Amino acid sequence: MVIHRYEPNGKRLSHVLRHNGIVYMTGQVPSDRTEDITGQTKQLLARIDHLLALAGSDKAKILFAQIWLKNIARDFAAMNAAWEDWIPETNLPARATVEANMAANEILIEIALQAAVEN
Repeated sequence: MVIHRYEPNGKRLSHVLRHNGIVYMTGQVPSDRTEDITGQTKQLLARIDHLLALAGSDKAKILFAQIWLKNIARDFAAMNAAWEDWIPETNLPARATVEANMAANEILIEIALQAAVEN
């Protein structure tokens, strides 16, 4: 059994790993937390592109995405607009979006996902 781990975070986790043709990505949060929901979402989507490439995948192969929003009533439409500009219309994944308390008050969004890898 081979598990490839990418971008470990100390002793706690790997930001992304690949096993048996699936990429598993931990919840990603924005590094610049001063931006609004659109800016934070675009940051995360760029980070996701980077991590998927490290693991040999891309956004067209996303199977499932989980999105947490600090304020779903306020931010859902703007987050969706950034997401729709980014995701290929012909490769829409399954997705769930919920409201949640965040680890830091300035974090407006977190995204975790699984994606396929061509073997």
